[in-house]
Amino acid sequence: MTASSDGPATGQDWLFVAFCSVAVFAVAHRLGLASPYVVNDDVRQQIYWMARFLDPALYPPDLLGDYAAAYVPPALKALYFAAAKGFGCDPILFSKLLTGGLFVTLALAFFGLGAALEGRVLGYACAAMACCLPYFLKNISGGLSRSFAPPLLALFFLAWLRRSGGGMALTLLAQALFIPYIAVLSAFCACLDAFWCRIVDRPAGPFPARPWHGLALVLAAGLVWSFSHSLDAAGFGPLVGRAGLAAGPEFSAAGRLELYPLPNPFFDLIYWPFEGIGLFLDIGLVAGIASLAVLLPFVIVGARRAPWPKLAATAGRPAAMLLAGSLLLYALARIVALKLFVPDRYIAYTINLLYALSLAVVLRHALAKPLSGKAGRFALLALALGLGLWRLSGAGLYDYRADAPLYAAVRELPKEALVAGNPELLDTVLTFGRRNVFASFELAHPWSVGYWERYFPRLAHQIDAYYAKDPLAVLEFARAYGVSHMVVREADLTAAAIAKGPLFAPFTARIKALADRPGDFALLDAAVFPYTSPEPGLRLVDLRPLLEKLPPAAP
Repeated sequence: MTASSDGPATGQDWLFVAFCSVAVFAVAHRLGLASPYVVNDDVRQQIYWMARFLDPALYPPDLLGDYAAAYVPPALKALYFAAAKGFGCDPILFSKLLTGGLFVTLALAFFGLGAALEGRVLGYACAAMACCLPYFLKNISGGLSRSFAPPLLALFFLAWLRRSGGGMALTLLAQALFIPYIAVLSAFCACLDAFWCRIVDRPAGPFPARPWHGLALVLAAGLVWSFSHSLDAAGFGPLVGRAGLAAGPEFSAAGRLELYPLPNPFFDLIYWPFEGIGLFLDIGLVAGIASLAVLLPFVIVGARRAPWPKLAATAGRPAAMLLAGSLLLYALARIVALKLFVPDRYIAYTINLLYALSLAVVLRHALAKPLSGKAGRFALLALALGLGLWRLSGAGLYDYRADAPLYAAVRELPKEALVAGNPELLDTVLTFGRRNVFASFELAHPWSVGYWERYFPRLAHQIDAYYAKDPLAVLEFARAYGVSHMVVREADLTAAAIAKGPLFAPFTARIKALADRPGDFALLDAAVFPYTSPEPGLRLVDLRPLLEKLPPAAP
């Protein structure tokens, strides 16, 4: 931003934006880059099993691993496979590097959007939004399928603004490969635009406009369908419908996922996006309200000064069609919930994208005077970078270093070991201990009907054993399912923990009923269940010697 005019973006501008976004990411995710135990929480359900790419003996075939592998789109699996086999890159490390690459891509796409709308200064303002609003990095964090949604939707919109039908087609295919429901969204919005143009006799949009664009749509649809069908064919689908949502306590506020009743659209469309724009999540409610109050005068001034007719000529129709298509799919997804997956996935990325770009426009014109001089531009750029470094620090990351001794102990177990225990603790045991677990919290996906029918009994039986008062119940559970070890967190078996609500409905009530039975918890009897203690308050029980002494089961 050294030129005095707001002219077209140069190669140096693109490089500078890339450099700044790399710096923001590196500082914001410094703990994740420094420790393998600081990761996005969903890494524990989607990425962990990819350690097989480096050591095929890890994670022998099992319901959890089979489902986790089926849940990840094939293109993303291929990307991690190439990183592991080609460069020996551990999947957890690669998930962090991929996060950085996708974040930089998003910042460049935002810069391109601003440059296409008006020029390099607006480009920098838009890139600053990508680097200052935590919503985007939170969703990119983890290098998951979901991580591709913000950058690929921004690139699709950028190609639309530039009237690049080829760019839209290629981006749509990338979405179909990596994040199928965003491909559905983008294709629907583009087709809605084409349909609307025919009705009102307006010039056709850039996509679909050529015969091969139709082929791209068909191919994208085929990729999306094949991914969905593969889950059904493996016995994990279909997705739960509205009747299942209403009947399943696991979908209630007390359940695994607060999905039913569906949230008021006000939260999806207004409250949660503005929560990310303001400082609500950073320093509290009062500061959040104050931050929006401070922004309001700039928004008003910028809205009065912005050249809306000129901007509308470039972005008005694409933005309107993107918003209209997103709202229609959002409404449909609510009607047929959850047959089209979680409804907010069809609107959240669009709303946050358009809010961020609108905020960039009004701030750019509200601050036109300081942005007209070199010193003012650099001061505002430094301010934006500082805000981004602060706001995005740790965005989307969770620190699991506290139980590192436990992970090390589990890694010493045979690779075919099967570990049971508290489902919430088993998420990290599964990921960092690199041994199969019987049933974990993150992989409890009740929306996949076929999978949940097989998973629910496993989770119920594990809970019965963990909170059993009879040692024989623990051993019979282990023998029935081939469980070789139990991880016991002593704090789980206290009255305070059980009164607090140790899991989710309907299992919380079951746990309280088990705890109310007379006697002590069997797994706390060291005479019956000898253990090693990797860290204070944690027991690792080897069940194999006890199972060898157990009388044969009755025929």
